[in-house]
Amino acid sequence: MVSMRTSLTIILALVAGSISCGSLGQESGNSSSSVSASTPSLSPIPIEPANRRQLDELTRQLAKKRAIFIGEVHDRLEHHQNQLRIIKSMYAHYPDLAIGVEYFQQPFQQYLDDFIAGRIDEREMLRKTEYFKRWQLDYRLMQPIFEFAREKHIPVLALNVSDEVHSKVFNEGMKSLTPLELAQTPSDIEPASEHYLERLKTIFNSHPTSNQFDTFVEGVLLWDESMADTAARYLKAHPQSRMVVLAGMVHVMYGDGIPERVNRRLGGNQSVVIINGNDFGNYPGIADYQLVTKGAVELPKAGKLGVSITDGLGSVRISEFTPGSAAQAAGMLAGDRILALDGVKVTSLIDLKSVMFDKRPGERMHVMIERGYATDSQKEMPFDVMLR
Repeated sequence: MVSMRTSLTIILALVAGSISCGSLGQESGNSSSSVSASTPSLSPIPIEPANRRQLDELTRQLAKKRAIFIGEVHDRLEHHQNQLRIIKSMYAHYPDLAIGVEYFQQPFQQYLDDFIAGRIDEREMLRKTEYFKRWQLDYRLMQPIFEFAREKHIPVLALNVSDEVHSKVFNEGMKSLTPLELAQTPSDIEPASEHYLERLKTIFNSHPTSNQFDTFVEGVLLWDESMADTAARYLKAHPQSRMVVLAGMVHVMYGDGIPERVNRRLGGNQSVVIINGNDFGNYPGIADYQLVTKGAVELPKAGKLGVSITDGLGSVRISEFTPGSAAQAAGMLAGDRILALDGVKVTSLIDLKSVMFDKRPGERMHVMIERGYATDSQKEMPFDVMLR
């Protein structure tokens, strides 16, 4: 999917479309200020989010707009850390705030609401939203953002359309949708600009995700319009609120993905675009601001059982072991059915990942398995596994 491309693909798209975008207007205000919004023809203003003075001034500038887009490369931890700094600063000054995210899909909004309200815990939220099936990137990258939102009761909106609908559009186009599926999409999907099409063509040629460029574009526009529609409807219903939108850079750079579609729905230039990364500051019009980082940051190594899984029919079975497997060292065998991890019932790969996602090497895990599948000698067996 476009939103999960590598930074190399994004750079290719930037080179293909390094032009100005008319949706990014110049802010009025004190011209001597250390931070001010760029004009469409200027390169983004560099900001160091770790610099408190710059962050405070940026926050004052951002408050002039209702929709704040922060583009990211999804698997870059430092990008998410920058997003959290801005969210915390915005909340401290303007607590009527919401967060819109690409990572979750609209049919699962209720479970995000339940998590923010404290009605379910994090693991239950991840399981019920099917996060590990539908997004798959390491949740720990964004976890501090969601923990802060829960602590402060900041609404989090699932912006994305469902996998079922957008996959069908990528493969067969909008014309393939049933009336029920079409009802899940915005009624007003505007064509892509010439410059946006150039960038999408570059991405399509590098990493095709559908058979035809036309359906690929329809799929991307469905993403953009769906996310814009969800964000704009919330902002219309909450006229005093501001929203920070977290999405892949392809969807926000040059302002002609989600931002201009939010502006269209809100009736004016209501958005500001921020882009993460040191490599993206030399493209005029790409964004209003560029967030500068001092190098890549890595997540701690995750604790693993060291197994490959066959997932189906309400059961999770070990199909093979990875080299140096912790589970194999503990005595588990291929064909064993995993019943529970640390007392939590496991019936799917989603269940397993929702338990395992924050485990660390060296932690001990109690694993209950069933051995003897399809025989008369089935029995349950406990294992104490030291994760590796």
